[in-house]
Amino acid sequence: MKKPFFLFALSVLLCLLLLAACSNGHAGASAGSPASSSAAGKSAGSPASSSAAGKSAWESAGKSAGTPDKHDAAASSAASGDDQIPESALKNDPLWADPDSVTAMVVSDLHYTDQKNLDHSLVPGLALSGEIADALIDEVIDRHPDVLIMTGDNTNSGGPEEVSGLTARLRRIKEEGIGIIITTGNHDFDRMDASDFEKNYFGLLTPVDRDPASLSYTAIVKDLVFLAMDDNAVYPGGEGKFSQETMKWLTQMLEKYRGSRIIFLSHHNVLYGRRESGFGPNLIGNPDLPVLLRKNKVQLAMTGHMHAQYIMEKEGLWEVLSGMPFSGSHFIGHLAVSRDRAVYYAEPIDFAAYDNDLAEKLEKLDRESADSMTQTFSALLDRQGLKEDKKSKVLDLINRFFMYYNSGSLAEHAEELRKDPSYKTMLRTLWDYNYGRWMKEMIETTKHNARELELNF
Repeated sequence: MKKPFFLFALSVLLCLLLLAACSNGHAGASAGSPASSSAAGKSAGSPASSSAAGKSAWESAGKSAGTPDKHDAAASSAASGDDQIPESALKNDPLWADPDSVTAMVVSDLHYTDQKNLDHSLVPGLALSGEIADALIDEVIDRHPDVLIMTGDNTNSGGPEEVSGLTARLRRIKEEGIGIIITTGNHDFDRMDASDFEKNYFGLLTPVDRDPASLSYTAIVKDLVFLAMDDNAVYPGGEGKFSQETMKWLTQMLEKYRGSRIIFLSHHNVLYGRRESGFGPNLIGNPDLPVLLRKNKVQLAMTGHMHAQYIMEKEGLWEVLSGMPFSGSHFIGHLAVSRDRAVYYAEPIDFAAYDNDLAEKLEKLDRESADSMTQTFSALLDRQGLKEDKKSKVLDLINRFFMYYNSGSLAEHAEELRKDPSYKTMLRTLWDYNYGRWMKEMIETTKHNARELELNF
């Protein structure tokens, strides 16, 4: 089944919230960290209300302004073009068949919920949460990796019904002999505390070392060490940060396992959006963390939070941000690690293989979300005075940007976007809303295919 590309609604909202992040004094927010952890996530379906700043940014971009016109129809058609993400060559790498390799499936920001009345216009999959979670669990069981890794925002609010629904599904994985590694996320603490998290989830886990100051722990699969970090202990449900005690524990663990292969796991980000002048609330708020990891020869960090698939590198440290299964291209990651190599690729969950009705329902919701966000951009361009052919060309360029960004192929198409005659008009028109500066940053600094990574240890 072909996987259609859509204007990824949540990513658009994250761009909208750049304005809120910048106004709050986060210097790096306009350069690659488009949303705050609270406003962006909560407006994507949490029972809690969005921040006033986030709501203002959303409304200022014309969420409910205007009605569709011929330009909207053309842009919507471009956004939902029936294209296909190419199969990764790494899928056939011999590491997958090596019995000494560690294999993992990686997912972030599942936002599982049992609530049926949530607004799903931004995150289409929320309306089909249980069905999507079931398909994901079935795919994990069918592929049978050594371990399933989940990097936070496992449920949408941390409510007891959500947690019980998710853990019941995860028990199916454990009963099949597949390990589970879970980190905390800010949404996991909307309606639960650390003791509730431990009580509900840790029975599914096999921690080796525990941090007395947080829910951080180590897990070892064969001889591969995972540092599963809790970056929510300082500000539960808010921005990510490690306490001094947790940083001390992390340092001790890095020393304890010196010489071993180590993979760092967290919900908030390590590199994405980090700048010398400051950093946004998507980042773990410990400026010396990347230096500590590099010093101890950690080469790979796997995170989430941004709801979009992305890969970047700085000074030998790689970060993989996992996309959100409920929206965008519906990615799930696959990782294989041997003694001297690691390969990773992300591909869309094959919903049709498990429930064709689900695939059709999700496609319909995706298209509705794409159309809604195209209308938002159309209204914004109207406010900036773009008319007729000029507006149509800018909308087409915006849709191509998000198509490439959300399929993980932005680096391959960056030159195409920069050379487009409407590129400068797009940036200028969107600049005051902070879309322009974020899109410019992404186009000019994204260097790697967001779906694939190959490392030598």
